[in-house]
Amino acid sequence: MSAADPLQPLLRLGDVASLADSAQQAVAAVHRRPVSLRRAEVTGSESVLRGARTSALIDDPTVRLGDEPVGVLGASISVSSMLAPDSLQASARVFGRAPLQILARMSVLAGGGGRPEGSPERLQRLAGWLAGGTHDVLLPQVVHAEILAHELFGNRSGLVARAAGRLAAVTTGLDPRGLAVPETYLLRHRDEYLAAARAWAQGSAGEFLELSLRSWIAGAEEAEAIARAL
Repeated sequence: MSAADPLQPLLRLGDVASLADSAQQAVAAVHRRPVSLRRAEVTGSESVLRGARTSALIDDPTVRLGDEPVGVLGASISVSSMLAPDSLQASARVFGRAPLQILARMSVLAGGGGRPEGSPERLQRLAGWLAGGTHDVLLPQVVHAEILAHELFGNRSGLVARAAGRLAAVTTGLDPRGLAVPETYLLRHRDEYLAAARAWAQGSAGEFLELSLRSWIAGAEEAEAIARAL
């Protein structure tokens, strides 16, 4: 990590540095499993489906997963199609050079118009960080937090933020095959998660970063469970 990395100061907040290291190690361990190497398209597909369904529940706890995928559930599944194994690497390549294009597409798939509804300056800053190769573990958390906390895509921001955070983890190398399922932890800690997003919007970053990194550690455990089931 370059000394000029704008995210570097975040490592000094609370337990962020140790959690970042733990998250990186946990996700890397999943990728080393033989089934992850041989059948990443199968484990990745299950990860995306679980993540999409859970993301919908975070936005609307009344969602019935057995119902027809319409409304927030249908929107979440549509957005997550960009993370599916057959499109993941193409999405990641474009996200690395033209992130605003991918975010606009996610907004459309979530039922929006593709135009940001929040601060264009914040979006431009995110685009610069994504193109600039900033911290590989922290950047996905920051992308997630900025979109969610500042509602950069209106009431679709949660779906877009969680999918964009996962895609950023692919582009930075934190989770190159998209195997982890961080959404499960976020749902279990939904109130804490939403409170941390509000704190981020008010300028306090530590709470969200710690919670989000814990979600990646737990998301790696979820990926391990998927691998064991195959």
